[in-house]
Amino acid sequence: IDELLKLNGVGRKTANLVITLAFQQDGRFSQEHYLQLLSRARVTPAAFEEEQRRELLKRKGEAAIKGGVKVSEGEVRQAYDFRREKVRAAWIQVEIQPLSARASATDEEIGVYLKEHPAQFQRPERRRFQYVLLNPKSFQVPVTDAEVEAYYREHAVEFEKPKRVKVSHILVRVPPTGGSEAENRARARVEDAIRRVRAGEEFAKVAKEISEDPVSAAAGGDLGFVARGELVPQFEEAAFALKKGEITPEPLRTSFGYHAIRASEIQETGKRPLKEVAGQIREQLQRERSDKRAQARAEEARTALLSAANFSAAARAQGLDPKEAVLARGEPFPEVGQVPEVAEALFSLAVGGTSASHKTQAGYLVLRILDRLPAGVPPLAEIKAEVAEAVKRTKAEAQALERVTTLARAADQGEDLTALAKREGLGSGETGFFSRAEPPADKRLSSEVLRAALELAVGKVSQPVKSSQGVFVVKVIERQPADLAGFEKERDELARQLLERKRAQVWEAWLTSLRAAAKIDLNTRLVSPQ
Repeated sequence: IDELLKLNGVGRKTANLVITLAFQQDGRFSQEHYLQLLSRARVTPAAFEEEQRRELLKRKGEAAIKGGVKVSEGEVRQAYDFRREKVRAAWIQVEIQPLSARASATDEEIGVYLKEHPAQFQRPERRRFQYVLLNPKSFQVPVTDAEVEAYYREHAVEFEKPKRVKVSHILVRVPPTGGSEAENRARARVEDAIRRVRAGEEFAKVAKEISEDPVSAAAGGDLGFVARGELVPQFEEAAFALKKGEITPEPLRTSFGYHAIRASEIQETGKRPLKEVAGQIREQLQRERSDKRAQARAEEARTALLSAANFSAAARAQGLDPKEAVLARGEPFPEVGQVPEVAEALFSLAVGGTSASHKTQAGYLVLRILDRLPAGVPPLAEIKAEVAEAVKRTKAEAQALERVTTLARAADQGEDLTALAKREGLGSGETGFFSRAEPPADKRLSSEVLRAALELAVGKVSQPVKSSQGVFVVKVIERQPADLAGFEKERDELARQLLERKRAQVWEAWLTSLRAAAKIDLNTRLVSPQ
């Protein structure tokens, strides 16, 4: 009720509907129930009602302001032209990676870069730890034929086959608001289908012609083999009452409409033979036994590791392979992935603490916390290689930018982009026509590059455009106006989107003007330092 009263977590309309329903008993507002709920939430009726009054006034004001916003036909047409106008452009790319691979980074440059960009290397709180992982596959034991047979005898119920029926059907749907006339028409069509099948027509042929089940109609109404519990109750009861080759004598009504059902094949209940399930049993027994042995070995190893001063040495003495890692909260555990219990142990244990044996999809894991690494920038020695890569990439980006700037200048003076690219040994291409609504098929071009092309006039060359792949320059070769043939189809949706956007902008502008004109008094006694 606290969240309800504060209107948290749901939309305004939903919240008020929920509040209204919360105060009702037997479908009517109850004053007693209303006061009880407010008392339980420690909210007075006066405070609650004043809050509701303010909220209603705000919504009325918002509705009044937004209600005055309109969208003209010209604005809709302009939006359509903006989305559908097409351009064709040529481009050149200077890749960053090759330049970065050839760049160097001195110790001095690395130190300066880290000092100037510390936020880039900020790390959350982490844990450094060692762990051992015992995979059950390492503890497999053979399972004999006699053990497989014994399991088969002792767990006979597991290998019982339920009765299954291969079912086909013809469905004629009934519209939700069709009334008795629609009911009668649907039933009559299914009755006619049953009559035709009984007269000798193939069920599959009639189903393809009549059935309104789009999935099964193309297959002659075939639903395949089904067992109990897989169908709606009425359909299931009718299907399992049929004998092989029989069709329901009259139409069957379900929530989907009227059906004619045919049972083409029946598989009676029975027990799967041992030879059919022996491999499955053997695998299951091996898995269970291997898991038990791995678990027992993990508990045994943990007992030795728990009191050991040196986790790694003690693990090796146990014949295990200890590993070390550093993780932040939320990062996947090596070899194991996301396991809540392991993550909880990792961040709840004290330094030097050894965890319990945790079962994971990869095996049983035991870990020990070596160090708690607080949030911040790690020592340079720990991240030197990463900082060096950042220095190299910065140099590469500067080189690429300088080179593309020269190319853009040459293209702007009339040189052909393709010829420039060939001479310089650079990647290049043409986009083909594309628009804001229909991006080009070439996925090498980022949204920044495409946006630059869309904003250029024919024959104009862009400024250098940076993306994760490199630095680009684009030149627009041709523009095509929007095809008006599609305007009517998109008009209503465009108008709706424009109206929502304009209403949100007007409302936000009005709120901003109120904030700008508001007088705010600070209580210095409350906000001053103690």
